[in-house]
Amino acid sequence: MSNKLFKYDGLQEPAMIAEYLEAVRDGFARGAVRLTQGEQVLELMPKGLVSVTIEGKQKGEDRKLKMTFRWKERECALTDAPLLIAPGGGDDA
Repeated sequence: MSNKLFKYDGLQEPAMIAEYLEAVRDGFARGAVRLTQGEQVLELMPKGLVSVTIEGKQKGEDRKLKMTFRWKERECALTDAPLLIAPGGGDDA
């Protein structure tokens, strides 16, 4: 298992932030979110249930909005045969 960190810290106009949020929305809808800056690239593939945390804060003149999405990326387990479930107690014996 490899650990990879992508971090961006900068100033942007609200219109550019809206574009980033649209890209994140589209990425979730398509199943992949790609983050790129220079040589730094990280592709995340959200699957299954995603934990969402949204925090808003104001202190004096400062404002903060934090959105966090968490999920586990797991490969689907491959089995040799499908699972079959049937009621018991019949006279098939």
